[in-house]
Amino acid sequence: MNPDKDLPIWTIDSSEYVVNDRFLKLRADSCTTPQGGKVGRYYVLELGDWVNCIAIDEDDNVMMLRHYRHGVQKYLMEFIGGGMEEGESPEVAAKRELEEETGYTGGTLYHVGTSYPNPANHTNQVHTFLAVSGKISQDQNLEVGETIHVEKIPFKTVIEEMSKPDSVYPAIYIAALFHAMNFIRASSDPALEHLKKYL
Repeated sequence: MNPDKDLPIWTIDSSEYVVNDRFLKLRADSCTTPQGGKVGRYYVLELGDWVNCIAIDEDDNVMMLRHYRHGVQKYLMEFIGGGMEEGESPEVAAKRELEEETGYTGGTLYHVGTSYPNPANHTNQVHTFLAVSGKISQDQNLEVGETIHVEKIPFKTVIEEMSKPDSVYPAIYIAALFHAMNFIRASSDPALEHLKKYL
Protein backbone atom coordinates (compact mmCIF):
# COMPACT_ATOMS: atom_id res chain seq x y z
CA MET A 1 0.00 0.00 0.00
CA ASN A 2 1.45 3.35 -1.05
CA PRO A 3 -0.99 6.19 -0.25
CA ASP A 4 1.40 8.90 -1.48
CA LYS A 5 2.18 7.36 -4.90
CA ASP A 6 0.24 10.08 -6.73
CA LEU A 7 1.67 13.01 -4.77
CA PRO A 8 4.04 15.29 -6.71
CA ILE A 9 7.76 15.24 -5.91
CA TRP A 10 10.51 17.81 -6.35
CA THR A 11 11.92 18.29 -9.84
CA ILE A 12 15.72 18.15 -10.05
CA ASP A 13 16.76 21.02 -12.34
CA SER A 14 20.49 20.36 -12.11
CA SER A 15 22.81 18.12 -10.14
CA GLU A 16 26.55 17.86 -9.52
CA TYR A 17 28.83 15.70 -7.39
CA VAL A 18 30.80 17.61 -4.77
CA VAL A 19 32.48 14.37 -3.64
CA ASN A 20 32.48 11.21 -5.75
CA ASP A 21 34.40 8.55 -3.86
CA ARG A 22 34.08 4.79 -3.50
CA PHE A 23 32.74 5.14 0.06
CA LEU A 24 31.00 8.50 -0.16
CA LYS A 25 29.13 10.36 -2.85
CA LEU A 26 27.92 13.85 -1.97
CA ARG A 27 25.52 15.34 -4.51
CA ALA A 28 24.28 18.93 -4.74
CA ASP A 29 20.85 19.25 -6.38
CA SER A 30 19.05 22.38 -7.49
CA CYS A 31 15.33 21.68 -7.32
CA THR A 32 11.86 23.07 -7.89
CA THR A 33 9.14 22.11 -5.41
CA PRO A 34 5.57 21.26 -6.54
CA GLN A 35 4.58 24.70 -5.23
CA GLY A 36 7.14 26.36 -7.53
CA GLY A 37 9.70 27.12 -4.87
CA LYS A 38 13.38 27.07 -5.86
CA VAL A 39 15.77 25.07 -3.67
CA GLY A 40 19.41 25.65 -4.52
CA ARG A 41 22.22 23.24 -3.61
CA TYR A 42 20.28 20.68 -1.61
CA TYR A 43 22.95 18.21 -0.46
CA VAL A 44 22.30 14.48 -0.73
CA LEU A 45 24.58 11.71 0.56
CA GLU A 46 24.47 8.68 -1.74
CA LEU A 47 25.33 5.81 0.58
CA GLY A 48 25.09 2.07 0.07
CA ASP A 49 22.62 -0.06 1.99
CA TRP A 50 23.63 -1.34 5.41
CA VAL A 51 22.84 -4.43 7.47
CA ASN A 52 22.45 -4.75 11.24
CA CYS A 53 22.28 -8.01 13.14
CA ILE A 54 21.32 -8.72 16.72
CA ALA A 55 23.10 -12.02 17.37
CA ILE A 56 21.96 -14.06 20.36
CA ASP A 57 23.82 -17.21 21.39
CA GLU A 58 22.55 -20.41 22.98
CA ASP A 59 22.76 -18.84 26.45
CA ASP A 60 20.64 -15.81 25.43
CA ASN A 61 23.62 -13.48 25.37
CA VAL A 62 23.82 -10.77 22.71
CA MET A 63 27.11 -10.35 20.86
CA MET A 64 27.74 -6.64 21.46
CA LEU A 65 30.58 -4.69 19.88
CA ARG A 66 32.56 -2.05 21.73
CA HIS A 67 33.40 -0.24 18.51
CA TYR A 68 35.68 2.77 18.09
CA ARG A 69 33.87 5.47 16.06
CA HIS A 70 36.22 8.15 14.84
CA GLY A 71 33.48 10.68 14.07
CA VAL A 72 32.86 11.12 17.81
CA GLN A 73 36.26 9.68 18.86
CA LYS A 74 34.63 7.28 21.32
CA TYR A 75 33.98 3.60 21.79
CA LEU A 76 30.25 2.90 21.43
CA MET A 77 28.26 -0.24 22.20
CA GLU A 78 26.72 -1.53 19.00
CA PHE A 79 25.18 -4.52 17.33
CA ILE A 80 26.95 -6.28 14.48
CA GLY A 81 26.65 -4.46 11.18
CA GLY A 82 28.23 -3.02 8.11
CA GLY A 83 27.84 -1.96 4.52
CA MET A 84 26.61 -4.33 1.84
CA GLU A 85 29.09 -5.18 -0.89
CA GLU A 86 28.16 -4.87 -4.55
CA GLY A 87 25.89 -7.70 -5.64
CA GLU A 88 25.25 -8.95 -2.09
CA SER A 89 21.79 -9.69 -0.77
CA PRO A 90 21.03 -8.34 2.71
CA GLU A 91 21.04 -11.89 4.14
CA VAL A 92 24.44 -12.74 2.67
CA ALA A 93 25.83 -9.44 3.95
CA ALA A 94 24.46 -10.12 7.44
CA LYS A 95 26.07 -13.56 7.58
CA ARG A 96 29.39 -12.14 6.36
CA GLU A 97 29.35 -9.36 8.98
CA LEU A 98 28.50 -11.85 11.75
CA GLU A 99 31.54 -13.95 10.88
CA GLU A 100 33.93 -11.05 10.23
CA GLU A 101 33.17 -8.92 13.28
CA THR A 102 32.63 -11.63 15.91
CA GLY A 103 33.24 -15.10 14.45
CA TYR A 104 29.55 -15.93 15.12
CA THR A 105 28.23 -18.82 12.99
CA GLY A 106 25.32 -21.25 12.95
CA GLY A 107 21.80 -20.87 14.28
CA THR A 108 18.90 -19.27 12.43
CA LEU A 109 18.79 -15.86 10.75
CA TYR A 110 15.56 -13.83 10.51
CA HIS A 111 14.97 -10.61 8.57
CA VAL A 112 13.05 -8.45 11.06
CA GLY A 113 12.76 -5.05 9.39
CA THR A 114 14.05 -2.37 7.04
CA SER A 115 14.27 1.37 7.66
CA TYR A 116 15.72 4.62 6.31
CA PRO A 117 18.41 6.08 8.62
CA ASN A 118 17.85 9.66 7.44
CA PRO A 119 15.73 10.04 4.27
CA ALA A 120 15.98 13.84 4.34
CA ASN A 121 19.41 13.64 2.73
CA HIS A 122 20.63 10.01 2.77
CA THR A 123 19.69 7.54 0.04
CA ASN A 124 20.35 4.25 1.84
CA GLN A 125 18.28 1.73 3.76
CA VAL A 126 19.23 -0.40 6.77
CA HIS A 127 18.16 -4.06 6.79
CA THR A 128 17.92 -5.57 10.28
CA PHE A 129 18.37 -9.24 11.13
CA LEU A 130 18.03 -11.37 14.23
CA ALA A 131 20.41 -14.32 14.59
CA VAL A 132 19.46 -16.91 17.20
CA SER A 133 21.17 -19.99 18.71
CA GLY A 134 24.51 -19.62 16.95
CA LYS A 135 27.87 -19.20 18.68
CA ILE A 136 31.32 -17.73 18.27
CA SER A 137 33.19 -20.54 16.59
CA GLN A 138 36.05 -18.76 14.80
CA ASP A 139 38.33 -15.75 15.07
CA GLN A 140 37.37 -12.26 13.99
CA ASN A 141 38.44 -11.15 10.51
CA LEU A 142 38.43 -7.37 10.87
CA GLU A 143 39.08 -4.78 8.19
CA VAL A 144 41.99 -2.35 8.53
CA GLY A 145 39.71 0.47 9.69
CA GLU A 146 37.94 -1.54 12.41
CA THR A 147 38.81 -1.50 16.12
CA ILE A 148 36.26 -3.79 17.77
CA HIS A 149 36.03 -5.66 21.08
CA VAL A 150 33.26 -8.29 21.45
CA GLU A 151 31.29 -8.53 24.69
CA LYS A 152 28.56 -11.04 25.53
CA ILE A 153 25.72 -9.29 27.34
CA PRO A 154 22.43 -10.92 28.44
CA PHE A 155 19.52 -10.05 26.14
CA LYS A 156 17.50 -8.82 29.13
CA THR A 157 20.31 -6.41 30.11
CA VAL A 158 20.64 -5.08 26.55
CA ILE A 159 16.92 -4.24 26.46
CA GLU A 160 17.07 -2.58 29.88
CA GLU A 161 20.18 -0.52 29.12
CA MET A 162 19.05 0.64 25.68
CA SER A 163 15.63 1.62 27.09
CA LYS A 164 17.02 4.05 29.66
CA PRO A 165 16.29 7.68 28.72
CA ASP A 166 19.80 8.80 29.68
CA SER A 167 21.55 6.13 27.56
CA VAL A 168 23.08 7.21 24.25
CA TYR A 169 23.27 4.68 21.43
CA PRO A 170 23.44 5.05 17.64
CA ALA A 171 19.87 5.53 16.40
CA ILE A 172 20.08 2.72 13.85
CA TYR A 173 20.70 0.23 16.68
CA ILE A 174 17.77 1.50 18.72
CA ALA A 175 15.63 0.94 15.61
CA ALA A 176 17.18 -2.53 15.22
CA LEU A 177 16.19 -3.49 18.76
CA PHE A 178 12.65 -2.18 18.15
CA HIS A 179 12.37 -4.33 15.00
CA ALA A 180 13.72 -7.43 16.75
CA MET A 181 11.49 -7.10 19.81
CA ASN A 182 8.36 -6.63 17.68
CA PHE A 183 9.32 -9.59 15.52
CA ILE A 184 9.86 -11.85 18.53
CA ARG A 185 6.53 -10.79 20.10
CA ALA A 186 4.58 -11.56 16.91
CA SER A 187 6.41 -14.77 15.97
CA SER A 188 4.99 -18.25 16.39
CA ASP A 189 8.39 -19.84 15.71
CA PRO A 190 9.24 -22.21 18.62
CA ALA A 191 12.91 -21.19 18.32
CA LEU A 192 12.00 -17.67 19.48
CA GLU A 193 9.45 -18.55 22.17
CA HIS A 194 11.97 -18.57 25.04
CA LEU A 195 13.03 -14.97 24.22
CA LYS A 196 9.55 -13.57 24.86
CA LYS A 197 10.09 -13.71 28.63
CA TYR A 198 12.62 -10.86 28.33
CA LEU A 199 10.25 -8.47 26.54
